[in-house]
Amino acid sequence: MCGRYYFTTNSSDEKLNSISKAMEERYSGEYKTGEIFPGDIVPAVIDRMGKIVAVPAGFGFPGYQDNKLIINARSETAAEKKTFADSLRERRIILPASGFFEWSHDGKKTKYYFTVDSMQAIYLCGIYKIVDGKPRFVILTRAANESMIETHDRMPVILGEESVRPYLTDRDAAMEIIATSAPMLSRQEAKLV
Repeated sequence: MCGRYYFTTNSSDEKLNSISKAMEERYSGEYKTGEIFPGDIVPAVIDRMGKIVAVPAGFGFPGYQDNKLIINARSETAAEKKTFADSLRERRIILPASGFFEWSHDGKKTKYYFTVDSMQAIYLCGIYKIVDGKPRFVILTRAANESMIETHDRMPVILGEESVRPYLTDRDAAMEIIATSAPMLSRQEAKLV
C-alpha cells in the first residue's frame, strides 16, 4: 500500500515550488523527483526546533530480514508498535506530492494514479527515524474511504496545507489529524512503469 508517489519540480503549486527551491538551494543532486520508489532519497518536510524545513529523506525503514524495506505503518496501531511508536510521538514527517499510485487487486493489476481535485499538492503523513545519520521514513496509512475502496482497502493519510504545521509540531493535533484526514480522491489509469 502506497509504495509509489509522484513529486514534481514543475508544479504550478506555490508550496511545491517553494519546497523544490529550498531543496535545490541546499541539497542539489541529493534527491530524486518524478515517480518515487521505496529506497529513493526524496524531498521531505520536518520540524527542526520549531522551524519547518525541507530535507532529503530515504523512503523506508530498514527491514528485519532479507534487506527488505518497511515502507508503511498503519496509523491506527503505529503508537502500539515498537518499530513506530517513538517516531510517531517525536518524529513526524511530511512527503509533498502531486499524487500517488496504487494497483488494483482484481487479477488485472491495473496501475492507477490518485489525486485530490481540490488540491494541486497533497501532503502524505509519515514518521521517520535517523539511520546512519540520515532521516528514513515510512508513510502512514488508514482504512480506505469510498473514493479508494474499489482499488484498495488502505490509503495514505493525506493532509491539506493548513494541517502541515500542526501535524509536524503538535503531538495531540497530529493524532487528531491522523484519525480524521481522508479526503475524497480522483482516480485515473496510469502508464505502467
